[in-house]
Amino acid sequence: MVYEMRRFSVIGSVLALAWAGAGCGGGGSGGSPPSAFVSPTPTPTPSPSPGGPLTLSQSALAFTAAGQTATVTANEPAYAGPVAPDGSGCTAVASVTPALAAAVPATFTITARSAGACSLPFYDSYGQRASLAVGVTITQGTLQ
Repeated sequence: MVYEMRRFSVIGSVLALAWAGAGCGGGGSGGSPPSAFVSPTPTPTPSPSPGGPLTLSQSALAFTAAGQTATVTANEPAYAGPVAPDGSGCTAVASVTPALAAAVPATFTITARSAGACSLPFYDSYGQRASLAVGVTITQGTLQ
């Protein structure tokens, strides 16, 4: 008998919860709709890019020996953020330092490593790109 009373009590509680949930804005009960349906998440808008393109002081460098260095300056009008080179495609031919410049104008040092050619891109925080062509031709040595 006690078992039967508990069972009816549990069933009554479940039905009461179901009844209360059904009137929470899903049907025509006049309740407020759930807050998830009231205001959708706004779509983020990208920040406007700076006033001009990212530019480099030189478009190409030509080296004739490993260890030679040259400097390149990156600049961008109306921009005060960081600039970073992506030297991953040039690791055998040349290296670049620093790996990140905090603000423009930014000066980078390119060091020749071995013979070859590559393109060294520089990026700003907006994804704008300027590329530097790097060529290294080793002209030292003797012929036998």
